Amino acid sequence: MSSDLPPLPAGVPRTSRHRVANALNSTAILALRAARVADAETGLTAERLSLLSVLVFGGPATMSSLARAEQVSRPAITRTVGALEEAGLVRREEVPADRRQSLVSATAAGRRVLEAGRRARIERLAAVLDDVRPEQLGELDRAFTVVRKALRSSRQRG
Repeated sequence: MSSDLPPLPAGVPRTSRHRVANALNSTAILALRAARVADAETGLTAERLSLLSVLVFGGPATMSSLARAEQVSRPAITRTVGALEEAGLVRREEVPADRRQSLVSATAAGRRVLEAGRRARIERLAAVLDDVRPEQLGELDRAFTVVRKALRSSRQRG
């Protein structure tokens, strides 16, 4: 592994899987920091952008399922949804079968804000890759395919 990575913490096995996980963790943090620069242009907090992304790409969801997806409490999700609703980026509707629940969905304005932010993030990250050779880009593309597949498989297992 590369010497530009922090060492594995004490107690973590020194297997290739753990070394790659260490590299993935460090790389993900650096990539998110680079992309976060573009997020500021949306005028939304990270929490609001994340929730909006869940709704745009996952479709309408109940408050409970949003709290689970975002790994926050029900009151926290209520505040975030309320702020997005006030900004006109999401809307709440009662669930006909259970009027105690509400279904939250992204509005057209919410989709536009998220797509503009996503576009800016992708452009920012593409600029980071300006000096990467085409064959290296191919290697990265294949590696990210492996990582996405592993993450999806892990999520499905629970």
